[in-house]
Amino acid sequence: MWTKSSARPRCKALMKHQKIRMAILLTAAVTGVLFLTSLTAGPVRQTPIAPGQAQTGQAGGQTEAPPGAPGQASPEAPADTTDPPADTAPPPEAPPDSPPPEAPPAQELMASEHFALWEYACDCAGDCDGYPHSMEPELLEKVEALRTGLGRPVIITSGVRCEARNEEVGGVSWSFHKRGAAADLYCPGVSVGEVAAAAQAVGLNILPHYSEGYVHVEIT
Repeated sequence: MWTKSSARPRCKALMKHQKIRMAILLTAAVTGVLFLTSLTAGPVRQTPIAPGQAQTGQAGGQTEAPPGAPGQASPEAPADTTDPPADTAPPPEAPPDSPPPEAPPAQELMASEHFALWEYACDCAGDCDGYPHSMEPELLEKVEALRTGLGRPVIITSGVRCEARNEEVGGVSWSFHKRGAAADLYCPGVSVGEVAAAAQAVGLNILPHYSEGYVHVEIT
């Protein structure tokens, strides 16, 4: 028969059993939560510290951030004080010296319009300077007139002569060549007779040398 006094012990046992059961469930729940938290969090990474780098805040477990980390300025690099390499390239070669410009030829000294003065020079082998005596202007004018009358080049084979050259060619001692008043000449393509006649026509004294092919002309 159920009585109030008999039910009290039974209720106490039931309550004690429920507390033990709830403690077990609570312990299991806490353990599961901790296990799940460890799976999702992953290992804690620590920033490596370079050898020799100073550390600060060791008492509080804080370390100095490495150079270049966000929020910290990097130390300035030392200035480059080395001199730039010298230019070792060889200097450019100087252009070769160009030859000096040739001097214009000296203007030829003319005896007349068609004859240079050197055509009347002595043709010795160095016994004089080429002009032992100046040429007579009258002779130069008349030989020029002869050349103009013939209309062709006239070749002078002997003009003024020094004493040595006159003796060498067998000239007479009173030769007009020695005083620049005579010349021996010919005209290519024109006979000795024609040249002699043309020379005489302009006022020259003549001595034709037919066998040798030239005419001796002179002024008195």
